[in-house]
Amino acid sequence: MERFNALGRGAQLMLVGAVLLFIDLFLPWQDFDVGGLADELGVDATFSGWRGIGIVLGLLTIVLLAWLIVRLASVNIPLPVSTAMSAAVIGTLVLIFAVIKILTILGDEATIWAWIGLVLAVLIAVGAFMTVQEAGGVESLKSEASSLGSSSNTPGTAASSVAAAPTAPAPAPPAPPPAEPAATPEAAAPEHTTDPPSTERDT
Repeated sequence: MERFNALGRGAQLMLVGAVLLFIDLFLPWQDFDVGGLADELGVDATFSGWRGIGIVLGLLTIVLLAWLIVRLASVNIPLPVSTAMSAAVIGTLVLIFAVIKILTILGDEATIWAWIGLVLAVLIAVGAFMTVQEAGGVESLKSEASSLGSSSNTPGTAASSVAAAPTAPAPAPPAPPPAEPAATPEAAAPEHTTDPPSTERDT
């Protein structure tokens, strides 16, 4: 009982609604008067809520029950989304498919159990809304959805930017420094040899 109270009002409402909806799906949602011999024997053709699109509704109800039982057992299963997001998605899907189921059997001898099933689906959706409110409201879901969208787009954006970036050419090797001109030896100054003046006269 303590674990049930620890779920929160929204999750408690979802759990009660899911258990009752799961039971209600096995009851006759359609009751046909086939007439003839069957009518004399008091036999009617009935279909449970599992007929047609009701299979999807039943599977969603099982998923909801499993998710709530895991929370009730305090089992930590890492999920990519928060508890509020999970409750909102599953609760909304249950309500949508319950409405579709009712629309598909309108005029085909829908019984009171079909309408009870719709009311239970609305109860589950209300519990999901309460769970979202307990977690911070719709704004928290919007921020979480935007963060999930940005995180999922980041790898693709990075890959596309890398693919779109042109390959930079390899840098050219540095040019060798200019060779210093060889030192030219200074031209030697020409030696002027002057003959000493002759002191002797030619005799």
